[in-house]
Amino acid sequence: MKNCEKCRVSVNTRYDFCPLCGMRLAAQPSESDLPKMSGLLSETARYDIYPRYNGKAKYNLTLRILAFLSLFAVASTLLINLLTYQGMLWSLLVTAGIAVFWAAVVYPVTVHKNIGHHIAVNAVSVCVFFITAHFVVRAKGWSLDYVVPFLFVAATTFISLVILIKWMKWREYALYQFITIILGLLPVISVLAHLVTTAWPSLVSAVYSFLTLLAMFIFGDKKYKNELIKRFHF
Repeated sequence: MKNCEKCRVSVNTRYDFCPLCGMRLAAQPSESDLPKMSGLLSETARYDIYPRYNGKAKYNLTLRILAFLSLFAVASTLLINLLTYQGMLWSLLVTAGIAVFWAAVVYPVTVHKNIGHHIAVNAVSVCVFFITAHFVVRAKGWSLDYVVPFLFVAATTFISLVILIKWMKWREYALYQFITIILGLLPVISVLAHLVTTAWPSLVSAVYSFLTLLAMFIFGDKKYKNELIKRFHF
């Protein structure tokens, strides 16, 4: 048996490289190679037997400090906003910005998901930020009109490219592509509700999402089509 230090797995193979990550495998010592008495354990043997310290405690402490600072910033800005209220809840924009920071920076580090998952999460968080800006600071004419629709177009494009590049793992990204396609159709609601002054970006987002779905259905293989049929309940 051989060990892969990166994947932390044992591999029964005659090859010298890990079939998962490609790193060189290390030979696993047999029981006869280990010292028979604890008093004779060398420093090397102790290092091999006991797990390595990975700094997890320090890592959790950093997350707790970030969480405390985030909550402190939200609470303090909300208090200041209420004490000096002049018709604008700008503290909501600060809260949305902190949420984007957690979704874009902290969440990908703490939650080990594929890139499609993180693209969908970031698209939603940034969308919420700009929608908040639209209603809080009255950023009309650019947030809902342009930023949100093209944000979903970009998210759909990125996930589609990932699927094309990693076609063997398309099943891992199909759900997130479906989510971004649905999100790309949502800007039409803002047009119907008369929340935007320029309708064509929202229409472009909706048409692009529909064409992406149609293209993946036409050019995908049988398994991919069956997955789409299952998702959309055709």
